[in-house]
Amino acid sequence: MSVVIVRYGELALKSHSIRRFFTKQLISNIQDAMMRDGIEGMIEEERGRIYVQTGDRRALSTISRVFGIVSVSWAEETDADKDHISELAVEIFDCRKGSFAVRATRTGNHEYTSQELAAYVGEKILDRCPDLKVNLKNPENEVHIEVRNNRAFVFSEKIRAVGGMPMGTQGDIRAPLRDERDLLAVWLMLKRGCRAYLYDVNEEFLKTAIYWGALPAGKKKYLAEVTGHDDECLKRSDIPVFCPLIGLTDKEIEERLKVIFS
Repeated sequence: MSVVIVRYGELALKSHSIRRFFTKQLISNIQDAMMRDGIEGMIEEERGRIYVQTGDRRALSTISRVFGIVSVSWAEETDADKDHISELAVEIFDCRKGSFAVRATRTGNHEYTSQELAAYVGEKILDRCPDLKVNLKNPENEVHIEVRNNRAFVFSEKIRAVGGMPMGTQGDIRAPLRDERDLLAVWLMLKRGCRAYLYDVNEEFLKTAIYWGALPAGKKKYLAEVTGHDDECLKRSDIPVFCPLIGLTDKEIEERLKVIFS
């Protein structure tokens, strides 16, 4: 069974009630993103992980762009039996060229340690592919195994996601969308969990802003206004004005814009 493993960072440090609220919002945001991109799947959650069961590999890219997620992996699931795990790992690895290493982690009680499981799976891969070399420090390929109680997940890579906090867990802000600097300012506030409502919109950037979760302005109370232009930081307003780009260099701004448009 194919599963996207979703890992989140800061949420795990929150109190139980706050973590539940944040996780619920994160799952809702994942569902919205999948619906937007026409991806079907089932979502389940346990402490520290969210699992998305789907046969659509586009889910990796879609979910990795949801704020609040640290990394994702396309994995295959089996039970916690070490022979079943090794069979699946051998199938997934498929005698790739170059050196390799097996990385295993566990949660729960099992008849093996993480190190023993990694060594056992590594032996099975070498039985199938005797010309391979083991390199634990700098391998060309990695086989990852996560065992969580009676379930096991095997995958070959962890894909970095955008991180931040789940959108919708912080306050509402309003922002103009006149150019790329405003777009980046909005994106950075979305990444910190705010909902952003747009006005003075340049249509050239609207589609991208909406893709990341920004919304048209509505008649409501906002906690702050956000701008991408430093010279507007001290302008008069009925609410505070935030300038999230004020500490960024031109190079840092360019690098973040590449992420937004990728």
